Amino acid sequence: MPKPLKRWHSTTYKEDGTRWIRYWNHIIQGRPGFPVRPEKGDGLRMMNREKVAPGYVLYSPDHSKKFLLLNLDGEIVHEWPAFTSHFGYLLPNGHLLLDTEFSPDRDCGVLELDWNGKEVWFHEAQVHHDFQRLDNGNTMIVCQREVDKPEICARTLLSTYLIEVDPAGKTVWEWHSEEHIEELKRLTGQKFPVDNPDWTHSNTVCVLPETPAARDRRFKPGNVMVSHRNLDTAIVIERETGEIVWAWGPGTMDKQHATIMLPNGHMICFDNGSGRKWSAVWEVEPISGRIVWSYKGDPPTSFFAAALSNAQRLPNGNTFICSGSQPDFGRLFEVTPQGEIVWDFQNPYAEYAEGQKIVYRAYKYPPEMIEKWLRR
Repeated sequence: MPKPLKRWHSTTYKEDGTRWIRYWNHIIQGRPGFPVRPEKGDGLRMMNREKVAPGYVLYSPDHSKKFLLLNLDGEIVHEWPAFTSHFGYLLPNGHLLLDTEFSPDRDCGVLELDWNGKEVWFHEAQVHHDFQRLDNGNTMIVCQREVDKPEICARTLLSTYLIEVDPAGKTVWEWHSEEHIEELKRLTGQKFPVDNPDWTHSNTVCVLPETPAARDRRFKPGNVMVSHRNLDTAIVIERETGEIVWAWGPGTMDKQHATIMLPNGHMICFDNGSGRKWSAVWEVEPISGRIVWSYKGDPPTSFFAAALSNAQRLPNGNTFICSGSQPDFGRLFEVTPQGEIVWDFQNPYAEYAEGQKIVYRAYKYPPEMIEKWLRR
């Protein structure tokens, strides 16, 4: 087995805030292909066919050259090309929306491929970890740029901003995190200045749908939920004013990912627990801030991904979980509302350059969405 390479790349922010990635070790080392390095315990570990939700799983080994679609037996049924992407997800039309955030081979942005891997749309942007295709055809993108704000940090910030672009690439809405520290002070008690120039490291955006939580105007449709990982905080932005109107997480969350709103009006998130050394999935009733459901390992340290990862509520009530980074290293599994594991899969595919099996995110899709495309 080839010895895994240590990741090496250089990211430079230019004067106008644009990002330039110089190269990756798989370019300078010339490692071709998509290595499969099966080890004991890799692949499908268990499945309870009576309790697992039917469907297909989409993921890409982090920064790899392929997106994979698996059936419940862990078999690859379809592939798309990738550009050392963090993650992607499927649209109702069978297209794949993905990022080119870490690609050394093309511009940084959000890319749409059809079912056969043909490029149909691209928007160049300083994408940073997340994006969402909206019902109106627009795309919301989390971006990052360098900003000097000594009242936040003495060093130059890597600061989050959001843009919503229409299909023609025109920006129709924009929001900048560094302009909203007063709301964070009021809602969370956050003290400024901070030491970390990557002060929010925002990793998720979710434009709120119509849900029962909309009875509170803070959670009305169109408002925007964002995960500020380095502040252990999820926020909601009022779209019309740009004001942060809700925040939750300090004292509970620990370097979380994937804070999204469920159809029932609750927030679900993957709380990495980077400091406490065990992870959890929280379901939170946002109006009261009460945790109404959770999943933890037994013992807690048996479920732990220090970074990356996400959780998804499925139509049958189960929860699909990607425990993406070390020490779990790309473990994908599904649990019932009672916490019973009914499907467990260990990613067997090494990262393109490094020999690590980490996965940024994974998603599960119902058969009726996928099988019409597989039959074509």
